[in-house]
Amino acid sequence: MFLKFYTIKVNIIISINIFFHKEPILKIKDDFLKSLLFITFPIVLQSLLTTAVGSADVLMLSYVNQTSLSAVSLANQVQFVLNLVYVGLRTGTTAMSSQYWGKNDTASIRRLTLVVLRFSMGVSLFFFVLAFCMPRQLMHIFTSEPDLITTGAEYLRIIAFSYLFMGVSQIYLCILKSIQQVGRSAAIGSVTLAANVILNAVFIFGLLGFPKLGVTGVAIATVISRAAELCLCGLDAGIIKKIHLTREDFHDAGGILSRNFLKYSLPVTAEGFVWGGATAVLSAIMGHLGSDIVAANSVASVVQGLATVVCFGFAEGGAVLLGKELGRSNYSKAQKDASKLMKAALISGLAGAVVMLLLKPVVTDIVRLSPQALLDLNSMYLLLALNAVLASFTNTAICGIFCAGGDTRFGLYCDFLVMWGYSVLIGLFLGFVWKLPPVTVYIIMNLHELVKTPFVLKHYKGKKWLKNITI
Repeated sequence: MFLKFYTIKVNIIISINIFFHKEPILKIKDDFLKSLLFITFPIVLQSLLTTAVGSADVLMLSYVNQTSLSAVSLANQVQFVLNLVYVGLRTGTTAMSSQYWGKNDTASIRRLTLVVLRFSMGVSLFFFVLAFCMPRQLMHIFTSEPDLITTGAEYLRIIAFSYLFMGVSQIYLCILKSIQQVGRSAAIGSVTLAANVILNAVFIFGLLGFPKLGVTGVAIATVISRAAELCLCGLDAGIIKKIHLTREDFHDAGGILSRNFLKYSLPVTAEGFVWGGATAVLSAIMGHLGSDIVAANSVASVVQGLATVVCFGFAEGGAVLLGKELGRSNYSKAQKDASKLMKAALISGLAGAVVMLLLKPVVTDIVRLSPQALLDLNSMYLLLALNAVLASFTNTAICGIFCAGGDTRFGLYCDFLVMWGYSVLIGLFLGFVWKLPPVTVYIIMNLHELVKTPFVLKHYKGKKWLKNITI
């Protein structure tokens, strides 16, 4: 079966070579690539640290017990959905602010910041109320095992406070990246994440005289870290005068700007709900198939995150650079730069897949899982490698290239069709009607990147994303 997967993968990669023509795959001295690497490097470093923190959490919790690991993994699906809403808000913000940045219109960027904060703070408050007031009901969505529900609810009630801090800090850091202040954004995020992993170790294992708090310690560490992140953002806001808000900005933050933001952000935010909701359902399916497959998926998610971290950085950094050119109506250059961006992302995806496969023995050796969970993890690995390559193409196109030009509806339609029309339906059918082995259900329902690729390729070639949205 996996031989067929790889044959399909090779055919897809060959078809994507339409971007390459007969020229060298990449010219390292190219100005766009230099700018891309400059803006992407801090993003990738921060993303690597984010994934490293997730890896450390998984490793530390695996030493506590498998119930803690599985419960936190399921409980974090709530924040996962919230994060996808933030992604929608950040993508719409990047699409507009990067094009305003290309026109040197900093006044519009300041007003846009206020518009976005209203939405993000409202969403954060909603998720806080859900997680704090009804954590057990939320856990019942993902699992029917009493131990997982009790442990996960304890975790959710505490970590809910971190959502309030993230509602402000996530948008501020996004604006910094959009005006090419990625170093400052990465520095704040990195300090926050480093503090988080240190506090996790202290509270989980009872270091420095603290009691062993286990899952509760993970939640407390996250809340403290997010509060510190917000404080750092506040300090930085007093330094970056380009987004220093004035009284006039509060009066002007509305009208046409709000409508334009909603026009480009709502589809991406809706996509976040569609994709995040589908992913949460897939997690719920696995939660009802047993704790072994949940634990294996917890590790698999971290592994795939490491394998795709560079291509996500390219998508985020590339969106800013392409947005600048589109804001200046430099369509020809933007098209050429998009092709270069795609090549760089594909190379990073291939490299990530190779590294992931090479490190497989190390990963399976250091995590503490039950024999069945370890067997499931081994079975997932080839699929993870395939998805790392395909995701480098689809995510760079959807989250980077298309959104840079305000083409935000395609991702919504594509994810609804693929995630709900394929993954969720086939997962429910195979898991609860045919009752196939959990790892088989996991593999088949996670072929969504393979299903998505032809649609993304066709849309890229259509060039509907090539437009200036500030005119």
